[in-house]
Amino acid sequence: MGGSRPSRVRLGSARLALAVATILVLALLLLLVGAPTHDGPSKAAVRTRRIEPAKDAPRPVRGSSAGATGGVLGLARAAVTVSPGADAIKIPSSFLGVSTEYWSLPLLERHMAALQQVLSLLHVPGSGPLVLRIGGDSADHSFWDPKLGKAPRWVFRLTPKWLAQTSALVRGLRAKVILDLNLVTGSPLEAVEWARVAQKGLPRGSLTGFEIGNEPDLYDRSFWRATTARRWLGAAPVPLNMSSRGYARDFVAYGRLLTQVASTVPLVAPAIGHPGLDDNWISTLLAEPHPGLRIVSAHWYPYSGCVPRSSPSYPTIGRLLGGSAARMARRLRPIVRRVHRGGLRFRLTELNSVTCGGLRGVSDTFATALWAPDALFELARAGVDGVNVHIRVHTINAPFALTARGVRARPFLYGLILFARTLGPDPQIVNARLHASRSLRLKVWAVRALGDTLHVLLIDKGTRSVRVYLHLPARGPATVERLLAPSVRSVDAVTLDGQRLGSDGRWQGSPAHETISLTGHAYQLTVPQLSAALVVVHLR
Repeated sequence: MGGSRPSRVRLGSARLALAVATILVLALLLLLVGAPTHDGPSKAAVRTRRIEPAKDAPRPVRGSSAGATGGVLGLARAAVTVSPGADAIKIPSSFLGVSTEYWSLPLLERHMAALQQVLSLLHVPGSGPLVLRIGGDSADHSFWDPKLGKAPRWVFRLTPKWLAQTSALVRGLRAKVILDLNLVTGSPLEAVEWARVAQKGLPRGSLTGFEIGNEPDLYDRSFWRATTARRWLGAAPVPLNMSSRGYARDFVAYGRLLTQVASTVPLVAPAIGHPGLDDNWISTLLAEPHPGLRIVSAHWYPYSGCVPRSSPSYPTIGRLLGGSAARMARRLRPIVRRVHRGGLRFRLTELNSVTCGGLRGVSDTFATALWAPDALFELARAGVDGVNVHIRVHTINAPFALTARGVRARPFLYGLILFARTLGPDPQIVNARLHASRSLRLKVWAVRALGDTLHVLLIDKGTRSVRVYLHLPARGPATVERLLAPSVRSVDAVTLDGQRLGSDGRWQGSPAHETISLTGHAYQLTVPQLSAALVVVHLR
């Protein structure tokens, strides 16, 4: 009997300790989830039904803790406050366009219906026509040649058939066109002849610019001497060099003639390849006479597939998602301000994630889908007036491929479509304040469309899922569309709002809209790691 009493005491103490521990855990959970905070709902708030597939439920992250960015089971937390009336930035019409090579168009036009369907997904109704820029590297290889004369392989001949096919495409897309002109192997007189023919052959009023040259700051005489070893009668001698002052003089020669035959078509220049390094080309051009110049142009590719792995320009997924979009905007902002002070517009007539055709394992992955909308919004906020995403046939950095089997949509395309959806008609970027730890790689963009609709795009480029509390000037229900993939390295199996693009360029499957309601003072949703979510709500 003497030994039985102590055992009962120990048992009773253990039960008491377990009960106390249980109460403490429950209390802690209530504090974390329901207690009033600066960015969360009240404990008494009524929760609304959320549709979140089980596969997207966030996993616990080791080492996390509750607090400003901590939450239950390691789920990070963030708060967003949107003020739609403060510091709005109007996004110019026809902001998002595409660019391609002269030689690409005959290949793309073999799949006219599919091409028109895909490009229609990038067009924002009520926000101006799609701008199609034709040129790039091929511009300095192209010549108007109606007689179909025999030419070396390096020459691309622009023929009446090519012009008729392109005219049909432009008419079907109801697009505007920027034509890139031959600066290296052509001449001002040849450019004027081509401009006169194009103005007559393309749909009336569709020409919105003649761009003079392509990346003259990257001119390589040895390359061009090797390329033009087999001379063609119509080609001009290869220049000894290219400099900013020499280009400014060339522009005057082209500009004076072009304004005589196409006075209503703006001129675009200098189409430099490295605006962050060679912005003196723009300064020199603006300091000299520049007849007809209305749009200053440049190109931007954050990374290159042609450099060694040791180079800081070598593309990786981590680098692409690690701030390249913001750095691009910071470097362009002073250039854009200088251009605007001169009363001109600034357009990136080529943009893509990786140059040299891209790099497999980076430019064809889901990482580009997360990079694209963030990069485009960064550029718009920096004052860029328009962007043309460059598409080369048969390269993996293109957002889509057109094959005998139909459209093959790459992740990049889904990101571009998400950007277009976030814009909406008459879009304005409005102030969105993010309260979150800097360790979270969460980006937020808010757009007011048609005056009474608010679009909030949340992009989680980090490896932690985030519980977001949205403080919006709205009270009604909001819808959520998600951009998801099995992995950031996925090259397919991407979904936008639960749908995938089929081989005909149309959506397959049923939309998977989620509905969230105001809970206390905020709308709540979880953004899984390496994904994006678009929230749409009507303003009160």
